[in-house]
Amino acid sequence: MLEVEKRERAGSAEVGPVAVRRQRAFVALWSAHTVSQFGTQISFFVIPLLALTALSATPGQLGLVSAAETLPFLLLGLPAGALLDRWDRRRVMTVADLGRAAAVCALPLGYAAGVLSVPLLCATAFVTGVFTVFFDIADQAFLPSVVTRAQTADGNSRLEFSRSAAELAGPSLGALLLQGLTAPLILLVDAVSYLLSAGLLRSARPVRPERPERSERPELPGRPGEAAAPLPRMRTRIAEGLRFVLTHRTLRPLALATAISNLAGLGGALGALLTAYAVRELRLTPGGLGLALTLGNAGALLGAVLTGRLIRRFGLGRVLIVAKSMSGLAVLLLATATSGWAMVGVAAATGVMACGVTVYNIGQVSLRQAVTPTGLLARVNASIRFVIWGTLPLGALVGGLLGTWIGLRPALWVVAGTGLLSCLPLLLARDVRALRSIPAGPTG
Repeated sequence: MLEVEKRERAGSAEVGPVAVRRQRAFVALWSAHTVSQFGTQISFFVIPLLALTALSATPGQLGLVSAAETLPFLLLGLPAGALLDRWDRRRVMTVADLGRAAAVCALPLGYAAGVLSVPLLCATAFVTGVFTVFFDIADQAFLPSVVTRAQTADGNSRLEFSRSAAELAGPSLGALLLQGLTAPLILLVDAVSYLLSAGLLRSARPVRPERPERSERPELPGRPGEAAAPLPRMRTRIAEGLRFVLTHRTLRPLALATAISNLAGLGGALGALLTAYAVRELRLTPGGLGLALTLGNAGALLGAVLTGRLIRRFGLGRVLIVAKSMSGLAVLLLATATSGWAMVGVAAATGVMACGVTVYNIGQVSLRQAVTPTGLLARVNASIRFVIWGTLPLGALVGGLLGTWIGLRPALWVVAGTGLLSCLPLLLARDVRALRSIPAGPTG
């Protein structure tokens, strides 16, 4: 423990972009994260177009595909967190990358064999989602093992910057590849990206312990001095993570706000509507849609650059509240777009949403990592993912059904209203409103 404390103090005295970039383990993690995100964003653009063009999918069917991808977070998120507080997180991420690469290859093979169908899309999305559950939970729990606690915000900012860059370039790359390749073959690019990510993760060796020793397992809020069993049952470990989130004055409103936002967002209702709305209602071509999304996603880069300055100027709590409300405002812009200014409307809406999501994610993930003891990180991440990602399949199904029943544009108005409501839990939480900066350590 003494050596870890020395590293913590040394890292705290050297916080900044240069200090983080010099850490080989973080650079490897960052590189793997970046490569994987680029492949994923290309698939995110191509798969709905594949369903629309090759299979003539309805909004309801698009909702099924989207729901299948996020359903594993609802089914497996909690046990995955309990397991990942015991398992080697880097190894889990590597296996998950290899599994996702194999799963994605099913679509090009199905297309070549003439058996491509909506059920096959759903099955592939589900299997990919299972591996993504373990990768994403391990990813967020692994970061504090390769940087100091004081550097987590900077590390998260760089990871978020990469995600934003991938969102910026992914649609354009997908649209460009569509000019020379069929949509199923483009998915091979995603498979290759996962393989590269798995290779890069081999160099991301932790510089701090991933898990506490049995004697160092953290006390739970409200139960000071109570020693936990050395090897509790999975049910007990899951309950510890959930109890920490649901009783924590900061994490509880964050989880609720994000859950509501995800219900209506790109992984939920909006994801089932956006491509069909842009192609069928606004008459955008795949290339036009790719360009509009690329222009709009520049807002994510802006958000990643400005987050630190905004937090220092206005305080973390206020920044989180405003950033969370931006997604609802973005969908309002989208719902008012017409075919005459379709590209401008989609680009503007995407820009507002991307900026808000990026600022919010950097702030809330850094806050979550700061207030959570190391030994609970994976379980807390899993518990929060269970709450916030558990609404995604429901949102995707409801969005697809609304698009089929009442029409694509009216469904967007419902999505916009839901998105605007997502900032209420933060507004009502005094402990969030009063935050000026990221806390120095775990809190109750």
